[in-house]
Amino acid sequence: MAEDNAGGPLDFVARRARSVLGIMDEAATTVIRAVAGAVLDRIDLDDLVSRVDVNRIAERVDVRRVADRVDVEGIADRVDVNRIADRVDVNRVADRVDVDAVIVRIDLVGLTRGVLAETDLGRIVRDTGGGMAAETADAIRLLGRRGDRGVNRFGDRLLGRAVPPQGNGDGPPPGRAR
Repeated sequence: MAEDNAGGPLDFVARRARSVLGIMDEAATTVIRAVAGAVLDRIDLDDLVSRVDVNRIAERVDVRRVADRVDVEGIADRVDVNRIADRVDVNRVADRVDVDAVIVRIDLVGLTRGVLAETDLGRIVRDTGGGMAAETADAIRLLGRRGDRGVNRFGDRLLGRAVPPQGNGDGPPPGRAR
């Protein structure tokens, strides 16, 4: 039966009804825009805004939800750090730094331990003090030899032996082996 009505009077009525509805929709849209424009022209927006309780609106805003939607990576990618750094007055920043407060925060003991742990002090002493150590060892040996000779002379006197003539102290006494 639907096939019998294809292109028939019901189809004609349905097309006309859709056409009328379309015209009515356009007319309603035009009327609404005209009325809304007229209303907005007559409204004092400052008065309207003064009646809005902004704090009440702000209390209802879920800030975390808003923050979750912010593309921080996208913002960071667009920031030109060099351009910002060029605008920084380093001297002005340095003038505001409390150097004493910075020094108090530094762990000097820990820093010193870290430096000493990374430094081969033995090698530095060997490299820089090797010559001085050799000279010191020679001087100690010379003092030891002189002490030995003094003890030998004291022992010789004590035992009544003949005391050999004294040398200049640089070598063994005459007549004795080194």
